[in-house]
Amino acid sequence: MKKFDYKTLNHLKLTNSIVNKLNKIYEIRGQTVSYQAEATEVLERLTEVAKIQSTDASNRIEGIYTTDSRLKKIVESKVEPHNRSEAEISGYRDVLKLIHENYTYMPVSKNTILAMHKQLFEYTGDSWGGQFKDTNNQIITKYADGSEEIRFTPSAALITPELVEQLCAAYDQAVERSDFSPLILAGAFIFDFVSIHPFKDGNGRMSRLLMLLTLYKTGFDVGKYISLEKIIEETKPSYYETLKQSSAGWNDNQNDYEPFLDYFLGVIVKAYWLFEERLGIVGHQSLSASKLVIKILRQELRPLSMSELSEKIPQFSKITIQRTVRKLRDEQRIEMIGKGKNTKYILK
Repeated sequence: MKKFDYKTLNHLKLTNSIVNKLNKIYEIRGQTVSYQAEATEVLERLTEVAKIQSTDASNRIEGIYTTDSRLKKIVESKVEPHNRSEAEISGYRDVLKLIHENYTYMPVSKNTILAMHKQLFEYTGDSWGGQFKDTNNQIITKYADGSEEIRFTPSAALITPELVEQLCAAYDQAVERSDFSPLILAGAFIFDFVSIHPFKDGNGRMSRLLMLLTLYKTGFDVGKYISLEKIIEETKPSYYETLKQSSAGWNDNQNDYEPFLDYFLGVIVKAYWLFEERLGIVGHQSLSASKLVIKILRQELRPLSMSELSEKIPQFSKITIQRTVRKLRDEQRIEMIGKGKNTKYILK
């Protein structure tokens, strides 16, 4: 039977890549702490953006989506779901909010996982929400071209409840003992959860919600301000490939966690880098909105939409950014490309 060796993680070797990423994460986290007390309004805006992006990206990875306007209203709880996709999006919104507001009171346990899953499918009417799978399943990777590949065959449904209990216990004990960095342990936990694949549906979304929860509980709250799910969506091929690499030998306790952990830490590094970038802009409060728009467009070296500019300059309201962009266009310092929803801006 599968066993979870969280004392050694199957004799995991910490590569230079993993060590460097860990060091970078701790370094940036330390640097951002001093900024946060001075940037309350910016943090509030980043949080609202991250909620929308996380809800959108995590569901889109699974082929679940709605229009941008409907998505925003759903995340803000201003409308009721109109179809199956919107019902699942609404459930993700609620679990995300639960974690943001109550993570302190949510132990990493079988009961917490079941409660989260039940809430995830609260609006769908499915009777199996909050219940482990009752039939065996397979992990299938779906590619952009429509092709599919069986990546892994998880453990049998019969032993799933016991495996989840053992996983949570092994993880909690390892965190308490500090066998590895909590970041390493969080990544291993998420990987093993996906490998158990304990539910009929929603395993991927649950893994990303549990990623946020485990990071929150160990002092890494970057997922509150920067969407980890969006970073994963943007790197989906690598996400699936490293899952596949680390799955080999899993049922026989011979798998190598390194490929997935290296990817996972890369996601966290990018999130902290983006967070530092957003907060770093706060240090340039003397810069006008015009100068910041020019600065961001120069740094990005690519066309940006109005929403992207607003996201990257959180200390100014969206209305201010819109006015600034119009002014810069009139001054012929930037130009507009595309039309309608595809409108973007670039330096002239």
